[in-house]
Amino acid sequence: MSIPTTELVIFNTTEAIRNDSSILRPAFEIVSKSDGVQMPAYVGTQIENPAKGYVFLNWDSLAHHQAMMASPTYASLLEALKPAYGGWSKMYHVIFNAHPIAFQQPVTEVLLLTLKNPSHRTEVFEILTKISDSTKQMLVFGPTLEDNNVIIAVGGWQSVEAHWEMVANPEPKAALERLYTLANKDHLFHSTLTHYTGK
Repeated sequence: MSIPTTELVIFNTTEAIRNDSSILRPAFEIVSKSDGVQMPAYVGTQIENPAKGYVFLNWDSLAHHQAMMASPTYASLLEALKPAYGGWSKMYHVIFNAHPIAFQQPVTEVLLLTLKNPSHRTEVFEILTKISDSTKQMLVFGPTLEDNNVIIAVGGWQSVEAHWEMVANPEPKAALERLYTLANKDHLFHSTLTHYTGK
């Protein structure tokens, strides 16, 4: 099975979704009927700051998601999202280096990087590949389809503490220190994701 195109939406949450993420179930039921979507969908609020939330959806291709956004059902989807979305949101698309299994872990790390200089791309990808391989692809990454200088990485962990313990070890610590000299760390937070299969 080919690696999907993953849609990531980071959004300001409402109090309603902070209290009950299942308010998004009607939205995911609409999405689940779309051609080319790979359910389940994943949603969670940020552990560090629940005023921010995440939605992850896998698609067969970017074209499938674009077709859904151009379809008549998109207006109903936007309406179904309103109770959860508190205004600001930002959408990205990425094809990871391996299947994103991190979504099924107790804690999912969400990291956004921007290359300081496009000439650093190869070294940044080498560092991220090494980390990905060392976690047996529990951490995956890829450039966004919107801007290939922006890189998204997601990692799966047993807990937030387990993540910080791992990166405190000498080898990953050195690799990450080098990484952050080559790319700006724009976003590094964690979430516990709930999955919805839709109908």
